[in-house]
Amino acid sequence: MSNQTNHITFNRGSGWIGLFVVALVLYLVGTRLLGDVLRVGPVLPGSEITVVEGAVQFVPLVLALWFLRAEGVSLAGIGLSRDRIVPALVTVTGFYVLLNAVGIGLVLPTVGASAIGYQWTVSPVMALAAFVNGLIFAALIEEVAFRGYLQSKVIAVLPSTIQFRGAIGTITASVLFTLAHVPRILTSGIPGSQALATYGALLLFSGLAFGLLYEYTQNLYVPILIHAAGNMPGTIGIVFFDSSTLQGGTLAAYTLLYLALVASLVVVYRRVAIGSLNLQSWSGRDNVNRDPV
Repeated sequence: MSNQTNHITFNRGSGWIGLFVVALVLYLVGTRLLGDVLRVGPVLPGSEITVVEGAVQFVPLVLALWFLRAEGVSLAGIGLSRDRIVPALVTVTGFYVLLNAVGIGLVLPTVGASAIGYQWTVSPVMALAAFVNGLIFAALIEEVAFRGYLQSKVIAVLPSTIQFRGAIGTITASVLFTLAHVPRILTSGIPGSQALATYGALLLFSGLAFGLLYEYTQNLYVPILIHAAGNMPGTIGIVFFDSSTLQGGTLAAYTLLYLALVASLVVVYRRVAIGSLNLQSWSGRDNVNRDPV
C-alpha cells in the first residue's frame, strides 16, 4: 500500500507564537498567584489538586486548540487522529514490556529478587488513578500545547531553506516547556529531593525526548503516553524493578539499552504503523502567512 501524505499549513503569522507564549505566561503566573483561591472543592483521587484546580488546568489545552483552529490545522494534522490511538498504545506497551525485561535481567544477577516487584509508593488503585490524572491533567495538556502547537508552529514559520528546522522547533519547544515549570518551582519548590540543576536538566531532556518521539512517529499519542508514564508515583516510567540499584557498569548498560529500545521503538513504529498500516504521514509543515500576525 502506498503511503498517504499530508502537508500541514498554518494560516497565521509568526507573531502568533509570541501571542501563545504570552497567554501561557499569564496563565501560569495567574494560577500561582490565585493558588489559595483555586484550592477549593474535593481533591481528585490519586492527585494533590482539587476539582477546581483540575478544571483550570485545561486552560492551556483550550488555548492550544483555539490557536490550532484559528491556524486552520486539525487535530489529525498534529497527530491526534483516532487511527493513531491503537498503534501508540501497542508501541508504548511493547516498549515497557521490553524495558522491564532488560531491567530485571540486569538487577536479578547483581541485587537479587528483592529489587524486583511493585515499586510505586501508593496502592495499585491509587497508582492507576495517578496515571489517569497525569495523563489528563499533565501529559495531554502539555503535549498538545508544546509539541502539537508550539513545536509544529516554529517548524512551520521557519523558511524551508533553513536546515534542521525540526531540530530548531524541537529545542525551542523543549526550552519553553522547561521554563513553564519555573512558576511552580518558585511557589511550591522542587519535587522530591532533587537539586535545581538536576531537575532543570531532567525537564529539558524530557522535553527533547517527547519532541523527538513526536517528530519521528508523527503520533502525538506516543509522547503523551510516555509523559504520563514518567509521572508515576515513585518511578520514572512503568517499571517493576528498582532502578536505583543499578550502579557502575550495570547502570551504563541499562542506559545504552534504554536508548536502543527507544530507537527501536521509532524504527518499528515507522515501518509498521506508517509503512504497513498506511497511516497518514507529514510531507511538510509550512506557514502561508509570512507577516507577523
